[in-house]
Formats: sequence, structure tokens, C-alpha cells
Amino acid sequence: MTIFEKMKETGIVPVIKIPSAEHAVPLARTLLEAGIPQIEVTLRNECALDCIRAIKKELPQMTVAAGTVLSPEQVQLAKEAGAELCVTPGFNEDVVKACQEADIPVLPGAVTATEIERGMKLGLHIFKFFPAELLGGVKTIKELTGPYSNIEFVPTSGIRMDNMGNYLSNPKVAAVGGSFMAPADKVLAKDWEGIRALCEKAVAVSHNFHLVHIGLNLENEAAAKDMAEELGAMFGIGYRAGGRSDFAGELFECCKIKFPGEKGHIAIGVRSVERAMAYLQKKGYAMREEFKNYTSAGKLNAVYLEKEFGGFAIHLLNRP
Repeated sequence: MTIFEKMKETGIVPVIKIPSAEHAVPLARTLLEAGIPQIEVTLRNECALDCIRAIKKELPQMTVAAGTVLSPEQVQLAKEAGAELCVTPGFNEDVVKACQEADIPVLPGAVTATEIERGMKLGLHIFKFFPAELLGGVKTIKELTGPYSNIEFVPTSGIRMDNMGNYLSNPKVAAVGGSFMAPADKVLAKDWEGIRALCEKAVAVSHNFHLVHIGLNLENEAAAKDMAEELGAMFGIGYRAGGRSDFAGELFECCKIKFPGEKGHIAIGVRSVERAMAYLQKKGYAMREEFKNYTSAGKLNAVYLEKEFGGFAIHLLNRP
């Protein structure tokens, strides 16, 4: 798995200026335990490289990026300290080439068509979008990924708990970066429990698990139609005929054939099925490979969990 695939599995990259080496490991451990196994340590102070070394020594499973890399010399220093990724605020071709020569992945800033094309010429397809909110945020990302449909962005700056969901609902956003889950005052005060709570909230927002509908397995087509019509009339939500199922509004799917689940299924909407699936698999829940559903563009749109709950299967569904 590549560094960027790992990043996309969580969708959140804490970007932190760590005040001292003694803060580094407790902070990284808090992020890891809260479900965020990655951190970008910005090279904005003298202790940054020591922080990277300490984290990689004590928590080798933590993915550590070096941020604010501005020169080829810093590339080598970051790699020697244990960084697995270099992040740059802008598109510095010398730094990008130094990373490629040192065989360390690079995430350069690119916010214009010219910068994107320069990056693509060097074989890159994922870019930092900085400063995100000042440059139009999600709207600008949508515009840029129109002509450049094979690229993705990691937006940073201005990302908050209340707007990160808008970014992560865009399939061209690999992850969001920022310090909103570990603000500077809490890091300085070593408020690890406060940071843990913010991280757990950020993880929940990144998935946005919510109920979409209840699926009911009926005996045949006639029974499905009758059930959907009755439920639609009961709740005043209407009836809609479908192919393999009929629907009562958006709340009930009355299945004409047997879908997974003894009694039916519960459809849970998420911002990204891939991200939610990785999250649940880490908790020990297996997926049913034979029931994965893909869009025409090849993106995973739905998947069932193997385990049933009270006779109902769980069905993850893209609903950003």
C-alpha cells in the first residue's frame, strides 16, 4: 500500500508545528489511538527533525510526513530523520526532483493549471491545495479536476470541523489537512484527552455514518408492491416502482428478490465507501466481496458486511 493510499483510508492529515520533542510522541500516540495513524510535522522550528525521529522510533506504525519542505537539502534531512513523505507549500521543481531522486514520495502544492501540468509532466497525480479556503475551496477543486480528471488534492488551510465534510464528500479530495483536531494551545498544554476527543469527532465527521433506508426481503414481486404501497400511504411518503425493488419514499426498500440478510438490510450512507470499509475492516468486520457495486467510472458505490444484526445485513452506500 502506498503512502497516499494509507492517507486516503483515513482522510485526515494533522498538520502540526510541534513545540518541542517531548510533545511529539504523546501527541502522535493520541492521534494513533483516536484512529488517525498519520501526522505531518512541519519543518518550521529547530526541533522538527528531532520530533520526526522520536515518533518513528517509538511508534513505527505511525506514518510521518515532513511539511513545509522548501529545499533539496531539507529533503535529505527529512528522509534521514525517518519521514516517509515530503510536503511542500508550493510547486518547487527542484524539491520535487530531489524527492524523486531520493525515492521519497512528495506532495507539492499546485493550485493552478500550469502547476498541475508541470506536476503531471513529472509523473505526479496528487497535489496539496493551499491555502484552500482563500482560493475558493471545494468550488475551485471541482473546476480544476474537470479538465484534469485523473488528479486528486489534499486541501489545507481554513479546514475546520464544520467544513471538512464538504471537502471529503468530493471524490477528488484524497484527504484534508490541518490542525483543527490538535490545535496549538491544546498541544502546548499537553491536553491529550482534549485532543483525543477532537480527533474522534473528526473521524466521525469524515465518515458521516447515517441511516439511508431499511430494506425488507419479501416473498415475491406482488408482496413487495403491496408492502411498498402500504408503507408509502401510511407515512405519506409515496410509492415508487423499481426493478428488483419497490420503494416507499426514501425510507423503505421492498425487495422483490432476496438480498443479503435473513430479513433484509439496513443501508448506511457514508461519504466514501472505500474509507468506511477500511475503517470497519480495522475493527474486524469483513466485507462480502460478491456484493460490491461499482459506478460506471469504476468507483466503489456499495458493499455489504458479512455479519448480520438481528437478521439484517448492513449495507454501506455512497451518500456524500
